Formats: sequence, C-alpha cells, structure tokens
Amino acid sequence: MNKKSAFTLTEVLITMGVIGIISALTVPTLVNNYQRKAMTVQLRKVANDMSNAADMLMTEEGKSKFSATTGYSNLDNFVRDHFKILKTCDKDSTTGCFANEKYRSISGTVSDATYSCAGNSYVLADSAAICLSKDEETGDVVVTTDTNGQEGPNIAGRDLFIFTLSATDGTPGFHGDSASCTTTSTGTGCYELLAGENNWTMNY
Repeated sequence: MNKKSAFTLTEVLITMGVIGIISALTVPTLVNNYQRKAMTVQLRKVANDMSNAADMLMTEEGKSKFSATTGYSNLDNFVRDHFKILKTCDKDSTTGCFANEKYRSISGTVSDATYSCAGNSYVLADSAAICLSKDEETGDVVVTTDTNGQEGPNIAGRDLFIFTLSATDGTPGFHGDSASCTTTSTGTGCYELLAGENNWTMNY
C-alpha cells in the first residue's frame, strides 16, 4: 500500500506566507476599486435625481424651460418640494451638512479654507449633502454635492463634486475644466472627467 505524502510544517508555513503576501497586494486594490465604484454610483444618483426633479417640475408647471419654473426662481423651494430633507444648514455655515474639515484634492493638498457655499445646504435622505446656486454668466444651476455627506474621504473628485443643471432643460452638465480635477480641492472639473471623458469610471 502506498503511503500518501503530507505537507510538512515548513511547506505549510511557506504556503501561508505566499497567500498572505498575495492578499496584502490584492485586497487593498479590491477595496479601493469597490469604494470608487460606490462613490461613482452615489454621484450618478445625485445627478439623476436632480435632473428628474427638474424635469418633473417643468411637466407639473407646463414649462418648456427649467428657467421658467418657480423652482428655478427659488432653489430652496425646489429642493424642499422634491427631496426628503434630513437636515438644513444656513448658507453662512455648512457645519452639519458638508464636512467640517477642509476638503483635500486627489493630489493631497488641502484647500485654503473650509468648504463654503453661496446658498443653503441640505442633507438628503440618501445622506448626500447638496448646495444649489446660480451661475451668473450662463444662468445654469450649480450643484455642489458631497455624495456621502460628512463621511470620508472628503476629497474632491472622490465624494465632492460640482456639476450644473441646464437652465434650458435641467439636464446635468459640466462645470470647470477636467484637467484641474486632480489638483483642485473644490471638486471643479471632476464631474466632467468622470461623467464625460471617463464614462463613469473613476480610474484616477
């Protein structure tokens, strides 16, 4: 009868060591990819929800342009009428809605000041923080969002973004230059890079 060979203790330890090394190399990458995918999904949801609300308002009021609606005239009412709000923060203080700490850029630099917004800020039922204002030049509505509120990482291009709602039809649009995404700490250009050039893939 042939005896079955068994692994020696040394072989077992070597195998476990190899598995440990492989895990150490691959697990962080898998976690990062999952987190980036989740943040991308959150951003798409915010943008779609805002656009759908604008479209619904135009239909309700029989307007062909978003800029002709009452919600465009009063952005606070637009948010209150179309979203479930968990918290409201006055425009003079975003504490409690957006992160209290300073937002960082992907390159690691810190902004000169804590996040500020021209309008009131809101935390929605899905935990996203939003602030709406108007672009004086184009008339488009500028939406600044931290897609998971005060939770980290609080980095522009990861969970902090700025996009626009067209004054014409309320569709999401770009704000800023995508080339500045990895260096800015305000989120300018990151929506364009992610939703436009990268086709919703956060590979930066």
